[in-house]
Amino acid sequence: MYYSFFHCINKNNIFLEKIMNNVNEFPRPQLNILNQYIKDLSFENLQSNNLINSSKITPDVSLDVNAFFQSYDKDCIGITLKIVCSSTFKEEKLFHLELDYFGFFKIINNLNFVEDILTNEAARLIFPFARSIIANLTQNGGSIPILLDNIDFNLIKKINQ
Repeated sequence: MYYSFFHCINKNNIFLEKIMNNVNEFPRPQLNILNQYIKDLSFENLQSNNLINSSKITPDVSLDVNAFFQSYDKDCIGITLKIVCSSTFKEEKLFHLELDYFGFFKIINNLNFVEDILTNEAARLIFPFARSIIANLTQNGGSIPILLDNIDFNLIKKINQ
């Protein structure tokens, strides 16, 4: 529908027509979140009292994010986001957080998607919930709040190849 509208406005421009023809060349899977929950959560606040009272520290933060695919019925999948985040300041560990966040999905469109595409799309859908848990937990746990940006799981896959 979007292509038709664009085509009517620019029907003499062949370049724009070719671009719009390629928009739906690689459709994304349509997934319904059936359930999501915290599978495992660990937070250790290891700060000493002199670091807690100091507002002038700029700690180093490391983040590791992985997504694990689980196949269920022909049209259901599960994704576990494993997020490990830790912070250090001058070689002293401030906190360590591990979160396993699970999402259970039903595939709506009946296209045959490869596991990587389903994993990336499902992880994209549940990551904001995991990100919120991490922000709240680190802030309420007495350390600096960790405010994560959105993650492009497709880009991570390309970088790791």
